[in-house]
Amino acid sequence: MYRYEEPIFRLRSSSYGSNYWVFHSRKLRRRVAVFSNLEYENILTLEMNPDVEWYCEYPLETTVYIGGKESKVLFNAWVKYKDGTEEYQGVAYLCSSDDSKDHVKVACQSAWCLQNDVNFVFRNEKNIETGPFYIRNISLLAARARRFTACGVNADRIFLSFIQAKRHICIGELEKMGRLEKYRALDYISDLYYRGLVTLSNMNTDCISADTEVISIG
Repeated sequence: MYRYEEPIFRLRSSSYGSNYWVFHSRKLRRRVAVFSNLEYENILTLEMNPDVEWYCEYPLETTVYIGGKESKVLFNAWVKYKDGTEEYQGVAYLCSSDDSKDHVKVACQSAWCLQNDVNFVFRNEKNIETGPFYIRNISLLAARARRFTACGVNADRIFLSFIQAKRHICIGELEKMGRLEKYRALDYISDLYYRGLVTLSNMNTDCISADTEVISIG
């Protein structure tokens, strides 16, 4: 059991429905829905981060007192990492069309966490969109990983030993050598990436292609 397993229910109103994203999370084994592009991108980074054990979107709505004034607080995400650490997250653009509203929201989230002695992280376009192709690439990997059925421990061990021995090998070479079925190669690599067993070269700067290098972790 986790501190938060289901999100606070939010109506898809005009206020929250301008950018509505829904997908099935492999990590949470349930449907996830968020109401902005940046929140969706942040959730993707959590879904595909192997150090994240669990997360919950819109985990907590509460109140905070600042200068004697009561304000409502809704957190964008709560995260538990595999090392046991936890954090609440606020998500907003650094340069927003509604700066004052977003800045007040983040300030209230941060103040509540400070008052309750819990970790708070401000997630924004700078630390979410770490490169021009990063979100596009992890979105592709997440979609592929969701539909992949694991091959088994032995298959993983043999494949990882092979790419470790090669040191430098790209997706196209793996397909040509017959190590991976052509139409399932990226599915399997996406699953390995999801589980933190491999990483891919130039994830931030280039679109995933046959020339992308597959790198074993560990």
